[in-house]
Amino acid sequence: MKRKEICIIFLSLLLSISISLKILSNQTKDTQRMKVWVFFKDKGYDSKEKMVSYFKNNPSYVTERSKERRKNKNLSEYRYLDLPVNNKYITILEGKGYKVERISKWLNAVSVYVESKDVEIISQLPFVKSVSPVSVMRKKKDFIVKDVVKSKSIKSAKGDDIYYYGDYSYNQISMLNINSLHNKGYTGKDVLIALFDTGVLMLKDSSMVVDSSSTPFETTFIYTCKPIHKALKDVKIVTSYDFIENKDFAGIVYGGSPDEVNQLSHGTKMLGLMASYYSGELISPAFGASYIIAKTEMADSEMISEEDNWIRACEWADSLGADIISSSVGYKDWYPYSVMTGDSTNISKVANIASDSFGILVVNAIGNIKNVGIDRADTSIIAPADAYSVLTVGGVDDSMVYSQYSVTGPTYDVYIDSTIKRYKPEVVALAEWPYTVSDSSNSFNYILGTSGATALVSAGCALILQAHPNWTPEKVKESLTKTAKRAFLTLIPDTTYFSEYPNQIVGYGVPDFYEAVMYDDTTEVFQITSSQLLSPYPNPYSLKTGYLKIPFEIKRKISNLMLYIYTLDGKLIYYDSKENILPGVYLEGFLWNGIPNTSGSSVKGYIGSTGNKVSPGVYIVILQTGFEKSTKKITIIP
Repeated sequence: MKRKEICIIFLSLLLSISISLKILSNQTKDTQRMKVWVFFKDKGYDSKEKMVSYFKNNPSYVTERSKERRKNKNLSEYRYLDLPVNNKYITILEGKGYKVERISKWLNAVSVYVESKDVEIISQLPFVKSVSPVSVMRKKKDFIVKDVVKSKSIKSAKGDDIYYYGDYSYNQISMLNINSLHNKGYTGKDVLIALFDTGVLMLKDSSMVVDSSSTPFETTFIYTCKPIHKALKDVKIVTSYDFIENKDFAGIVYGGSPDEVNQLSHGTKMLGLMASYYSGELISPAFGASYIIAKTEMADSEMISEEDNWIRACEWADSLGADIISSSVGYKDWYPYSVMTGDSTNISKVANIASDSFGILVVNAIGNIKNVGIDRADTSIIAPADAYSVLTVGGVDDSMVYSQYSVTGPTYDVYIDSTIKRYKPEVVALAEWPYTVSDSSNSFNYILGTSGATALVSAGCALILQAHPNWTPEKVKESLTKTAKRAFLTLIPDTTYFSEYPNQIVGYGVPDFYEAVMYDDTTEVFQITSSQLLSPYPNPYSLKTGYLKIPFEIKRKISNLMLYIYTLDGKLIYYDSKENILPGVYLEGFLWNGIPNTSGSSVKGYIGSTGNKVSPGVYIVILQTGFEKSTKKITIIP
């Protein structure tokens, strides 16, 4: 038998023994309750015909955006994993008094609370495959916040950047070469990021009911979510869900009490690192992306996480069509280092499914060292950071030196078999004091930990997927690892690189997102050199047809974009405007039907009968951004 096969068998036995011991360790009292996974043997669809029939009769099993993402990655539109758990099995369990807490169609399992004596009883049910504990992570808060201090090392922005990042946020942007992508017009536009964290300090507008027809129930788009911080006021949050309390909003619901602010703080800071836009203070990598917020962690005196919430949120994110999952969550209490093998834990299995089967890029923090100088960094990795398909992020300081607070590899499978070549983390980013939003609506501060580095990398990946929407998670990881910059072992007394690259401390190094975008298939990459009008069409435009389309391309975010149409003798006949336009090419930017309208403009113009179309002739079209002015001519015919 080959060595690798022996290792796999050994690890499987070790995992089984470990989980069994965990269950038995809770048997000090017959009445002690625990949460367990109950895995089923099948889903009740014993033929391909039945499976096809289900999807035909239930077209909203996921959203159209989810189907489109799968199509873009050359993946099947539906598969066995999409089938629901057999409801008959759930009914039987609940009939025996076991309340189902969470359902996972990917694992074909449910989580339930049971007494220790019930584990064997449930295991003997004919449709039950196995029973194992739900992993719970209880830890003291390992992220630290500090206020802005002038003594912090800063780097000033370059004069040729089109955005003014401000001295305090420029370093975390330039370290990843995000500014070069911003200069080319990339902001994460059309990319959907799922943030798994503690929720966000945001308010809801209950009058905005967008869609309530999709299934499962969490896919309902109910509330327009508005973060309270001024740097996040323009962020597009599509929807959110509280997986801890099973509520359809993951923001402020109890009036913003101190306890609620404390709960939502960490997630707000992560969103701030990803999506902020406040010129001169904080501009984050993916301020043009869209977001969905999953509340999967409870923050109190300690952080309490249960893996079934994360797993359910993962399936939710897929159903909504998320392109990226950004997660600083990890689980270790139930799982010893010996099962950090890439695919042994339930949460790592699900993370691999999200990536390999459904094309979602999962980005996860490797974890933080609680007691620097005491705890071992190389045996503290958390699941799902160990997963094969996850992009795992570690930390450096603002000089690109390995951060002593960052957990390192190797995973256990590599530890026992040095012939296995995989590295955790794969990449590193700023973990020691990246600049982000505070809990108030107007101030900013710094945060410590690999969760911040993860947020920055996740947001950078949105720019890659904007440029290459067809790239698979594996392709994105390849582009990052092949183009990463080396991190430093130390700067004192001399600048020193790590002797081997890649390694289990900083992986392949610090991502260079500009080079990653340019890594391959550069024919797909647009580079906007200026904000300007493109050629209107049809031109000539007939007054008897529908609309004249006036396309444009935008290089930078524009607060107020203005369109003017003049006669050759300088009389304004038409005015229109758009607010908060992100960089990109807009082929149907403005539509005009030939009817004069100058309302909203401060320029005096056309005075005539409302509803009459303009006369045939040549007209001047002007696009004004506040930075540039662009002009085109159009010809109007009868």
